[in-house]
Amino acid sequence: MDRRIFVIFLTVFIDLLGFGILIPILPTFAQNELFMSETLIGLTVGIFSLMQFIFNPLWGRLSDIYGRKPILIFGLAGNVFSYIITGLVLIGILKSIALLLIARALAGFFSANIGAAMAYISDVTPPKDRSKGMGLIGAAFGLGFVFGPFIGGVLAKRFGFGFPTFLSAGLSLLALILTFLFVNESLPKEVRIGRKMGGLSLRSGILKLVTALKHPHVGFLILLYFVIVFSISNIFSTFQLYAESKNGFSFDIEEVSYLFAFSGLVGAITQGIIIRPILRMFDERKVFIAGCVIMGLGLGTIPFSNHILVLLLLSILFMSFGNGLLLSIGLGLISKFSDKDEQGGILGLTQSLASLARFIGPSWGGLVYHYVSFAAPFLTGGIVMMGATVLSLRLLKEKYRHSTNTHR
Repeated sequence: MDRRIFVIFLTVFIDLLGFGILIPILPTFAQNELFMSETLIGLTVGIFSLMQFIFNPLWGRLSDIYGRKPILIFGLAGNVFSYIITGLVLIGILKSIALLLIARALAGFFSANIGAAMAYISDVTPPKDRSKGMGLIGAAFGLGFVFGPFIGGVLAKRFGFGFPTFLSAGLSLLALILTFLFVNESLPKEVRIGRKMGGLSLRSGILKLVTALKHPHVGFLILLYFVIVFSISNIFSTFQLYAESKNGFSFDIEEVSYLFAFSGLVGAITQGIIIRPILRMFDERKVFIAGCVIMGLGLGTIPFSNHILVLLLLSILFMSFGNGLLLSIGLGLISKFSDKDEQGGILGLTQSLASLARFIGPSWGGLVYHYVSFAAPFLTGGIVMMGATVLSLRLLKEKYRHSTNTHR
């Protein structure tokens, strides 16, 4: 593996590990210590992604102008600060619903630089290897979700909610140091100078992003990526509550963390290992369509496990495997059909819309869990993925065939 790619992979993994640590902590703390409703819990989980939605295009475009490395460093430094504030809330020094919301908003603001990391991968990989490169970033996410929730759940049960949160701050600091010392700038200086001469106006940035959405191939893929992320995000704020409730399995926070770890492990293996031989044997279009079906079945069957753990694990397996396929292939296709000098902006837009999906998803999931049924978030995700399957059948094949002829 290219040393540059490995360092970016390691940096993203460490940073996402810190984020993953909070996954089993926030819903449980919000419900048991702050007595928040499921609806408000969904908003608390989702506000992180709302801020990413707002600021991802900005950081992506800034990485096109000033380079990838400065944006990565800025975001990691901010993450250290946001985790410290969150930790102070969780240990009771600043115990407040409003401060928890602010801390999560700050974390989303500073984490909106992930488009720069993806642009870095695009800078240093040829088009034919781009899906594989994006798969490594996806694997970093997946591994963060493997070990993060497990560490968070175990440490929270033994040492309280604050300890693993301050550990997250330390991990982000470590990622910052690694990026500063070992990540070399991937964007040529002369390209950045040319962009500086063109200026950074809000109007020009918006026009470029709107143009990307109107692109007959890139725009469609970005919107389809949004649908996929929304579907799985329905359960971000509610799976923990379901697993801990009598409707689910009456698990404690540590036991739930094992389920998150299992899901993350399946996703990481899929994106980092399994996807490579699959893409050698099958066309990306067919794998994408199959991934929609598999993920939809996994999501929709979770509430029907009927207190049988094997059935729940099988549903999670399908959900995570399908999601791992879709995220890697979707990002790879978007990157292939984007011009090199706008990679940061387009990938930033993609992550921004994905962040909007991660805000709408948990907010919707918490709302319907609260007012409709504990099964509603899972069923919503499954139904939407069936719709994504239909869209893929009708649109993706034709657009991909045309783009292949025009881009190769």
